[in-house]
Amino acid sequence: MIKKLFAGILCLITSVSFAEEDMTIQGAEELFEATKIVCNGISDEISHVSKISKVNTAVTAAGTVAAGGALYAGIKKSQEEQEIDALVDRMCRAGGCDSETVKNMSLEDFYNNVISPMAQIAELQKKLEKSKKLGNWRTGLMAGTIGTNLASAIISGVNANQSELIQHIEACNDMVKSVETASMQLKAAGFNPAENPVIKKLDNVKTWCAQININDVEKIEKRMKGVMGTSIAGTVVGVVGTATSAAANSDKYMDAKNRIGLTDAERQKAKNLNTTANIMAGTNVATGLVETGLNMSLITLTKNLMSQAGRCEEVLQ
Repeated sequence: MIKKLFAGILCLITSVSFAEEDMTIQGAEELFEATKIVCNGISDEISHVSKISKVNTAVTAAGTVAAGGALYAGIKKSQEEQEIDALVDRMCRAGGCDSETVKNMSLEDFYNNVISPMAQIAELQKKLEKSKKLGNWRTGLMAGTIGTNLASAIISGVNANQSELIQHIEACNDMVKSVETASMQLKAAGFNPAENPVIKKLDNVKTWCAQININDVEKIEKRMKGVMGTSIAGTVVGVVGTATSAAANSDKYMDAKNRIGLTDAERQKAKNLNTTANIMAGTNVATGLVETGLNMSLITLTKNLMSQAGRCEEVLQ
């Protein structure tokens, strides 16, 4: 719609200002005013994109910090889990955790291999509580990355389509081409720029407005789509990671009585859950860094575009 509007203005001005391709000073003034109408406002549109990119950078940075915190808590939990397994092994080494073995023990063996090691149950419970707290932190922080990634995906998705801005710049570029042609015709017809300020105006428009790079807007679209895709992937990782972290922190593994009775297969499953949750946290750190990097590059792109559009609008005053 915007492109059609600008194209209509361009056709109108062209038909009014060009008489058998002969440009007049009056026609040049009209062309300048039409260019002002078409090219103004581009910097405001780019400014909106820049603000969105800055907001999204803050969102993704927060998500990266949360994922980093989850990874740290997960690593500390894994270290704690190793100590817990070692303690359980000491308590159960002589068969004190096997009911059939205990049944056949002498009183002396029962004391040495069951009663004495079980005195460490309080230490085991203390370590399990610490591990559970670390696991809860990891789960909560992973859940936080779901929100930041989802917000980033929505923000970038809504603003990924910059077709109206592209159409606006294309229409402005079309006007600049007409301005360049008009300036050349006036000079060829013998009009002196020193005596006819409008020629100088047209030259300034040609110099500064031609610098607005449509390719930069297309890069903005691609990078916003990149942020959206990465954010969606991060959301999925966050959901899976949160569920995995919660499963690794369940009472089955965090209660002293249950922990002592785990089979080797169940202990290995607990380790696998913790490892997977940590990998998910690390993956979310990586996706967050990618998202933040893309958003920061968007800020640079929009800054350059705003500078170009701003200079153009200055010469159109």
